[in-house]
Amino acid sequence: MEKDLEHLKLLGIFHYIWGALSLVGGLLIGGYFLVIGLVLLTNPPSSTSSEDSGSASVAGGVLIGVGAVLFLIVVVYGVLTLMAGGKYRKHQGGYWFCFILAIVTLVVGGIPGIVLGIFSLMVLSRESVKTLFKGQALPGTGGVIATPPIS
Repeated sequence: MEKDLEHLKLLGIFHYIWGALSLVGGLLIGGYFLVIGLVLLTNPPSSTSSEDSGSASVAGGVLIGVGAVLFLIVVVYGVLTLMAGGKYRKHQGGYWFCFILAIVTLVVGGIPGIVLGIFSLMVLSRESVKTLFKGQALPGTGGVIATPPIS
């Protein structure tokens, strides 16, 4: 039981860190595409062909659009990861939210995401953790819902 609470606390902390890193990554990705796109839009190649100038403007617009979409996707993922961190720490409701986000993290998170996703799925698959998320009393606790003290 104590091991489950400790693992949920650790998962909450790791999700806070991963969410913050995702938000920073989203800003970097969005900023990178924005700068490159703006450079192409404002400083077209110095060739005499107007066709090259037009294609540079189109490429700049496409890069800005791609950057905006990637920025939104990564920022939404980061915010959802931060929300999951709170749900792990409170372990009240949101079991399926955390479970689905663990699978998404497993797929899109690279090596750190794979580790975090596997650890999350291992902890979430325990019956005692499912019981904690439902807010029910755990066996052997005398009918008291086991919640960590608020600190």
